[in-house]
Amino acid sequence: MFRFFARLAVRRPVLTSMLVGIFVILGAFSYFTLAVDLLPGIDIPYVTVTTVYPGAGPEEVETQVTERIEDAISTIANLEDLLSYSQENVSTVIVGFDYDVNGDLAAIEVKDKVDAIRTDLPSDAESPTVLKLDINAMPIMDVTLRGPQSLEALTDFADDVLRERLARVDGVARVTLLGGREREVQVLVHPDRLRAYGLAITDVARLVGAENLSVPAGRITEPDAEFSVRVVGEYESIQEIEDLPVFLPEGGRVRLADIATLREGFADVREIARYNGQPTVSLSIQKQSDANTVATAAGVFDAVDELRAQLPPSAVIEIARDASEFIRDAVQDILRNMLIGIGLTTLVLFLFLHSWRGTVIAAIAMPATIVATFLALGQAGFTINIMTLMALGITVGILVTNTIIVLENIYRYLDRGSSPHEATETGTTEVAVAVVASALTNLVVFTPIAFMRGIIGQFFTQFGLTVVFATLFSVLISFTLAPMLAARLLRTHETQVEETKGWLAGLWRRFDAGYAGLERDYRHALSWALGRPRNGWAVIGGTFLLVVLAIGVQAAFVGGEFMPEQDEGVATVTLELPPGTPVERTSEVAARADSLLSEMPEVSSTLVRIGGSGRRFGRTSTGVNVAEIQVTVESDLPTEALLPSMRERMAAIPDAEVTVVMSETMGPGGQAPLQVLVRGPQQDRLQALARDATAAVAAVPGLVDVRNSIEDPRPEVVFRPHREVLSDYGLTVGGVGGALRASIEGVTPGVFREAGDERDIRVRLDESARDRVSELRSLQVRSPNGTVPISALGMLEDRPGETTIQRDDKQRTVQIDAYIGRGTLTQQARAIQLALDEIAFPPGYSYEITGQFEMYSESFREMLKALVIAIILTYVVLAMILESFVHPVTIMLTLPLGVVGAAFALFLTASSLNIFSMMALIMLVGIVVNNAILILDYTQQLRQRGAAIVPALLEAAPIRLRPIIMTNVAIAIALVPQALGSGGGSFYRIPMAVVTIGGVLVAALFTLFLIPVIYTKLDRFAFAAHAHEREERERQALIDSGGVASQEA
Repeated sequence: MFRFFARLAVRRPVLTSMLVGIFVILGAFSYFTLAVDLLPGIDIPYVTVTTVYPGAGPEEVETQVTERIEDAISTIANLEDLLSYSQENVSTVIVGFDYDVNGDLAAIEVKDKVDAIRTDLPSDAESPTVLKLDINAMPIMDVTLRGPQSLEALTDFADDVLRERLARVDGVARVTLLGGREREVQVLVHPDRLRAYGLAITDVARLVGAENLSVPAGRITEPDAEFSVRVVGEYESIQEIEDLPVFLPEGGRVRLADIATLREGFADVREIARYNGQPTVSLSIQKQSDANTVATAAGVFDAVDELRAQLPPSAVIEIARDASEFIRDAVQDILRNMLIGIGLTTLVLFLFLHSWRGTVIAAIAMPATIVATFLALGQAGFTINIMTLMALGITVGILVTNTIIVLENIYRYLDRGSSPHEATETGTTEVAVAVVASALTNLVVFTPIAFMRGIIGQFFTQFGLTVVFATLFSVLISFTLAPMLAARLLRTHETQVEETKGWLAGLWRRFDAGYAGLERDYRHALSWALGRPRNGWAVIGGTFLLVVLAIGVQAAFVGGEFMPEQDEGVATVTLELPPGTPVERTSEVAARADSLLSEMPEVSSTLVRIGGSGRRFGRTSTGVNVAEIQVTVESDLPTEALLPSMRERMAAIPDAEVTVVMSETMGPGGQAPLQVLVRGPQQDRLQALARDATAAVAAVPGLVDVRNSIEDPRPEVVFRPHREVLSDYGLTVGGVGGALRASIEGVTPGVFREAGDERDIRVRLDESARDRVSELRSLQVRSPNGTVPISALGMLEDRPGETTIQRDDKQRTVQIDAYIGRGTLTQQARAIQLALDEIAFPPGYSYEITGQFEMYSESFREMLKALVIAIILTYVVLAMILESFVHPVTIMLTLPLGVVGAAFALFLTASSLNIFSMMALIMLVGIVVNNAILILDYTQQLRQRGAAIVPALLEAAPIRLRPIIMTNVAIAIALVPQALGSGGGSFYRIPMAVVTIGGVLVAALFTLFLIPVIYTKLDRFAFAAHAHEREERERQALIDSGGVASQEA
């Protein structure tokens, strides 16, 4: 069959060229039409349920909202995680499902459960918002606007012009404004006048809302026309609101202006943004889930350039953060390194082949394979992303090995005197089994990778399938394009050397002489290893000791982490002040921190955010007591080296808990590397244990920024109702709570529209009344029989209150976060476990180490399963191809050699064992066995021709030495640019390249000796095991021959 394909490729060159050309042309077209993004589309089945309960404290939010939602959701099948955060005014419940569950369907089921209990929630709580966590629809850019104008004017321009224009960019899902001041119409009620007229603030709010309506009344039909009838009652001016008649309970009326002051003002400042120390309005750009990040960012850039012509005088609009820059840099870096790898591989082949002819064939095969692969990527619905490009970049050298094997064998027959056509057909056919076996081992290794479960499975699915597609095209080109070109271009090595003139000819002769010496020395060394049994056992014993040493080095010196930190030149400094700190004080502290950071010469820009939507998963808002500073650096030093200096400067900030970390576009999104969850039933005991645990974790050397979720009590005023009194007055707790909220926070019973602008109308007490707790005691509450002071309905008292109540699996939890200053994730996790085991946890109380460590552990287990499956499938493929149960075992013994090389490579480069280096270990299963396949496949062919085992090995191994060196050096040299890379995404490619280079080179070296030795040992074992069967067959043959002789006699 293989000879048929080889003959077809050689004798039908036009057919072959057109077949390959179609794939290459369509692949090139697909490349230019594929979307470009950071990551593959990942479906994380996590759903958040956010419920706003205005005016409620954390405990009320927990008991009246959070617990009821948790009880409803906990009945859903395939539930994995149930977390909740109860904060002032807000409940956030996070629901995590098994990764096999469809995230969209999970969100629908959660919404159904929440809708079913809506009536059980407080009536004044807003309807819960159910959102699926969409990692593909995260903010990608921050646009800032600053200038000499007032912040209010900048806000108006940003809201009316910038946000409207940016929202129309293709791919943009939402534009969120931060740091501005929103205009509103304020109705500031005087409490003394309310009391004098027997009114309550809820009366005012109800009046303002009821008078601001436009109501359709139907239509009137006359013989000649039809008229629509409607009541137009919306306010047209502030004066109209001031003149509203307020009817008094005792009769008569007054104007609204008699009991309240009306003005155009601004909402309370709860969000602040500063860029490079100047007040700014920040706009966060969030893309659509299926949008192309790079294309969307390009559209935003075009829109910003267009908007510059419309800016107010001297105003400046800038891009403070652009996630697409990292993506563009990563894509360009991978493509550049791929081209360099192809070039280096071409030089290696030129060195071995001594011919531009053979080199051109291989040089054509590599890009043809890669370009054709883009066709499969497009048909599979993939994008050009970090994982697909990394798969192609890592496998550049691997893809050309099939062509190298074919070309080298063709050369061997050409040197024997065969014609180009005959050498091509025979040479291709002879190595066809080895090439197919090599390809199949790659396929069976990456198939389980493509179908791993969990987040790691979704992360690497496109990676694995990309390698599968590329491998298939590599085999196709090896059996079609390569033989067709070889039959027309190749000449014998001697002819090529003779055709070469000058210094290059001398180089080829010296290289051939050196290689001949190497082959001769290898033949002698192999002869020694196979000469005596004890020599073979010495080889096996030495290899075993090396494996043990590698395992020891791995355990002692190579740490583990989920993924290496990516240096994007951005650090995030978070300042958390005590709960209850006003936003003005937070702003002062953040300004001081911003100034200290800006003094560093490496800092190029800073963006300060206070309040607004938090970026940390699970928290609805960062709060006005938390400031986040995004620090962009430009330095020859890695950003990580600057973090200690930043921490040292932040030590001068009083009364603030500071966290300094590197920002990562492609990381676990704000999650601490190490988290400890301390659980227990009793709050005081739980917090005491958590404080002891925090102290123990903070004492671990190498950990920094250790903090827990126990926050200082927030001062609060609590109203405790007398329910019997409320009943006597015909009131409810909800009615009293509504009156308090209207007085302090205010209510917005309507909007005021003017010249196309829309502003909220807010009714609340005036500032002087809101600033005094004593004023609340005389607050009037409307009852069926008139107004009554709130002091007659219950007790107002000051007390410290909870700030955030965290629950895990419906149990109160304290979370401890720790960041790594020195060491690795696994090393520090072990240290934390040893430290916490010294604490006596009472029955019912426990701790669990989570965070990125949990993700690492889960990923390691999943990848270990993929590794085991890959090994089993590789054995199955080899057994089928070699038609033997024993010889595949020989080949599989090369796998520990790959681990040896990988362990020493990680140690020498100070790299860690992470999901990318573990992926490379799995890849090695399909790579290192190829050397043994080449040797044993040809050995089997020689034995089938009658050669004994040792002579067959002594002939086959030296003959296959050249392709083994060529393929392994090609793989390693193609990965050198990836291993030395410094561009975007390089921190993820480096571990894969380092492990692959180390594993391939060490495995190739030891395979040359270990495999022939093991092969002879196992063959003799098999021979001995079947000795009895052979004796029986020989005896039966003698009997049969004797019987025939007697009959003839």
